[in-house]
Amino acid sequence: MGILFRGTAAAVALFVSAGPAAAHAVAPAGQWSVVRDDRRDSYDAVTVTPGGAVWVAGTRRPDGGSSGTESLLLKGGRSTFKRVAGPGFRVKRLASASDTRIWAFGASRYARWDGKRWQVKRWSHGRVDRAYNIGRNLWVIENANAFPAAGEAGWKARSTVRRLDGSVWRKVPTPIVVKGLDGKWAAGSARGTVALARWSGTAWRAVALPAIPSARSGQISELTDVAVDGETGRVMAVGWVAWPCGSAKHSFCGETLLLSGYPGSWNFEVRSEPGIQPRAQAEPDGRGGAWVVYDAKGGGSGFLHIGAESVEPGAFPSPPNQKASVRDLAIQPESGSAWAVGAAPSGRGGVIWAYRR
Repeated sequence: MGILFRGTAAAVALFVSAGPAAAHAVAPAGQWSVVRDDRRDSYDAVTVTPGGAVWVAGTRRPDGGSSGTESLLLKGGRSTFKRVAGPGFRVKRLASASDTRIWAFGASRYARWDGKRWQVKRWSHGRVDRAYNIGRNLWVIENANAFPAAGEAGWKARSTVRRLDGSVWRKVPTPIVVKGLDGKWAAGSARGTVALARWSGTAWRAVALPAIPSARSGQISELTDVAVDGETGRVMAVGWVAWPCGSAKHSFCGETLLLSGYPGSWNFEVRSEPGIQPRAQAEPDGRGGAWVVYDAKGGGSGFLHIGAESVEPGAFPSPPNQKASVRDLAIQPESGSAWAVGAAPSGRGGVIWAYRR
């Protein structure tokens, strides 16, 4: 149980994927289920359009062997996915604004799908870690670092935020180091402490937060992602708090930190489990709460579901002998359906999960 604290302050061609992929029934209502697993594949990114189309990017071993991979793009929904022609490079991040406006980001190129073909352009900036199409704005977070598992003396959070302005990607100043975006909200840290910022339409402004309770010597903290309910405006964020401990050099202890509420009225919840989760993701669930996904101890992925009154933990199912971990998470707010993609630690064994309420 957590401890609750309250404070104020190219032309596309569709074709059926070659080779076997395990078939699964449509995900039952009210739980996460595996809807696709293919031992040739590894999945990195997912986006869901407002119309319900699910796009998944990753790689495939063409012959199912151990040598060589090719870029892979799937499109589907429910339990059926078909391979589609990609933009010609390995896609690592996806974002969408509509069924005919999909964005794909690679290492040195990015592309826009206009419903008929991919328009490819050069990417001359840093590594894209997150991509978001929010309203009229296309945002990316690049070169974001994560708190190392073993800790690091003097570790400092870093990232860069860019916004597409016409045809130019402009660096946008932020009062906090941003690790996640949703709606008009950004989550991250400032001077080693959890922080939120809000987009005014022209600039990012820091939002006052209460202090984290039970401060320890040398304590640092960060929010890694944020989810905003579209109807109520409720803000929910996930992060971590860590402090030096033990006799080993750069040894840190830590806990998971959940933040929820509204400007001027915030709730902190500190949970000893699942501990420090420097890459946890959050997405609104379409009914006032949020999904938080993290890497579980011993392999696979777990989740925390933030509801109106409580937080419920759970684990993602995996195909036999796979222990697949979630790498990306997306939701269609209109239906409340959520999608997650990932792979086994070896990189062999791509899995797509779905949740339908």
